[in-house]
Amino acid sequence: MTRPTALELFAGIPEPDKGRIARFFVERRFPKGARIFSEGDPADAMFIVEEGFVRLASVSNTGAETILHILKRGEIFGELFFAEERRAFDAVAGTDVVVTVIPRRSFENVLATVPVAARNFIRLLSRRLVRVEQGYAGFGHTWSYHRLGKVLLALAAEHGVSTAEGTLLPLRLTHEDLAKLIGTTRETVTKQIKRLVRMGLVKREGRHFIVKTEQLATFLSSAELQPEPAPRR
Repeated sequence: MTRPTALELFAGIPEPDKGRIARFFVERRFPKGARIFSEGDPADAMFIVEEGFVRLASVSNTGAETILHILKRGEIFGELFFAEERRAFDAVAGTDVVVTVIPRRSFENVLATVPVAARNFIRLLSRRLVRVEQGYAGFGHTWSYHRLGKVLLALAAEHGVSTAEGTLLPLRLTHEDLAKLIGTTRETVTKQIKRLVRMGLVKREGRHFIVKTEQLATFLSSAELQPEPAPRR
């Protein structure tokens, strides 16, 4: 699911205003595994990924973690600070990362004085709401192999690099990571990955996945809402 980007947010803003806005920016670096913010922290800034990958994750009362998004360079997060006083999820550095920090008060000034930025921001939030609703509808009544395939296609579209063998995912994803992305167990993901590998739809290349996107999309379309195959005895 595509996230809002800095290019969209600042599109069409006059150069003098861009220069003034840039003075509000602060660059920060985080090592892999560091928390950029945690659930419950004050929602006092917005962030832009400049280098590396950032994971947005939510932890349930039972301690189960769900990965909400994996963000790449240019994508924005923490932008819901006008709707929440406290963070609703964690933001964690998936690699060593560099982010641009835009303080909430500074951004309020931008929205009040730069009409183009305000319109862009409203448009981004509206599209984000539509994507969330579409994503929820698409995941509500599907089997685990279907959810896994959809996530692999989404990751390929957002992060993939085209190769002769298929679309390479530059993310170092474990089966546990994929389980957290689709709300199932690691064992279920392992079983379904083996199935997709046997079918020639997915390949493991070192610590990365290669996805045959067209073939996988065709398979998911033909397998829409069909029950998962019974386990072999």
